[in-house]
Amino acid sequence: MPTHEQYNGIFLSTDSKFAGLLNIAGADSTLKLVGKSFWEHPETEYSDIHGMLNDGKKVSLLDCVLHGRKQHRFDENSQLESIFFPNYVVVGEEFIRSNEPVIQAIRYHFDNVNHLLSGHETFQTLRPNPTEIREILEMDHQHNDKIAEQYGWPKRPFKPQIGEHPHLLYFSGLWEIVASDTKIGKVSLTNRTSHSAGSAAGIGINNEVTANIEFTEPKTLDVATHALRTLHGLLELSLGHRQRYRWIELELTHRTKEPTHNRPQTARLYWSLCNERVKGDPAISLNDILLCPDLRPEEFAKVTTGWMNSAETMGDPRVRFATAFFGSYSINRIVGAANMFDLLPESHAPKTKEADASLNEAMLQCRKIFTDLPNSFARQSVLSTLGRIGKASLRDKIYHCCDKIIEAAGDKFPELYLPCNHAVLCRNHYVHGSKGSFDYQKNFTEFAFIVDTLEFVFAVSDLIDLGWDLRRWMNEGKSMTHSFGAYIINYPKNISRLKNLVSK
Repeated sequence: MPTHEQYNGIFLSTDSKFAGLLNIAGADSTLKLVGKSFWEHPETEYSDIHGMLNDGKKVSLLDCVLHGRKQHRFDENSQLESIFFPNYVVVGEEFIRSNEPVIQAIRYHFDNVNHLLSGHETFQTLRPNPTEIREILEMDHQHNDKIAEQYGWPKRPFKPQIGEHPHLLYFSGLWEIVASDTKIGKVSLTNRTSHSAGSAAGIGINNEVTANIEFTEPKTLDVATHALRTLHGLLELSLGHRQRYRWIELELTHRTKEPTHNRPQTARLYWSLCNERVKGDPAISLNDILLCPDLRPEEFAKVTTGWMNSAETMGDPRVRFATAFFGSYSINRIVGAANMFDLLPESHAPKTKEADASLNEAMLQCRKIFTDLPNSFARQSVLSTLGRIGKASLRDKIYHCCDKIIEAAGDKFPELYLPCNHAVLCRNHYVHGSKGSFDYQKNFTEFAFIVDTLEFVFAVSDLIDLGWDLRRWMNEGKSMTHSFGAYIINYPKNISRLKNLVSK
């Protein structure tokens, strides 16, 4: 379908009372509307704006934020301009609204999605001998003759030109690469091929691997994009780098107006802020990918189902992980990495420890004493601390996740608790002002190692819970295009450096 990336053109409102300029440019997208009055915009809510583009397409600007107003005077007349930032721009045959459940499926393509797959069995170059290629061409000609006869088209003569060393470009016809059923719907990766007619300039087959979510029931745009963001987080983790959305397509409940085709309408979604934190074009090795859909489809499907189904309980810690994992090494990153474990639900934390009778009695007495005191920050802090007694601490939660990795990887990570412990001490230093175990500014390598350890422990233990085989992945041999591969390779040297530093 036609695209409107970097669209900068005329916009006409549905009631023709406003005209303006729409610029679709990611985080710099703007809509300027000019009329005899300002556009009516609710002060406390986002608004939806609908109109036409100068190519005749209908455009829905959803969750628009008012950015400013201007007044232009022309002699005795005035024109009033309202400036908006549209969070979402949907271009298609029909208008949609942000609160309408009209999205049946969402499909998209991103920068390095092809690196998830080998594709060796799907796309190939064959070298048949002249006799074999003639047989293939003859069968294809006979097939085309039957079609021409059926529709009364003129038939073409069979005059193949075959040299001594013919080449055959081959697509296996496999459209669906892998699929999994989740609570919200079917998640799949598919091939979307295209090719031009052969000419003296040559011929080729292009493909865009597409990630799809087909919902069990129609969704609003907010729900659909949340599901897309959830899936994208798993694929980014598997690749080890933030990924730029290239295009997003919506399949709607509306039916096409074409008389000969009764199929769902599609629309193109331009999500203004989806790529604001993506930088660079990383090198990625297939051998480093955590989940490989075509080589290990059952594992990929199992992990994807678990990831999507656990989004409600694990969404916050996973989002916190992604915020830290793809950032620069800083105080915020170590705090964020520790915060992932603070946000873990009870189902992913060690069991609560029961306090003994004497400790329980002391807690009750202290609680009564502090409850009777006037309200203050100190009073609330003590009561909060008393409420956490017996519950898993940050260190308990981290060690609990470590246990899963040690069980899966055996002796690959000796003394894994050590960097975890110093990561907690570092986090407490920056959050509570307690004494650090070493100078984090002067010893950057060791500081980065304890940050990496928290992120590795969190993400790997999460994937293990979902059915990922850590040992198999490690035994395949790693390079360093994924940070987890780099972590494994550098672990012996880094654990030795940390031990030497903290023993001084």
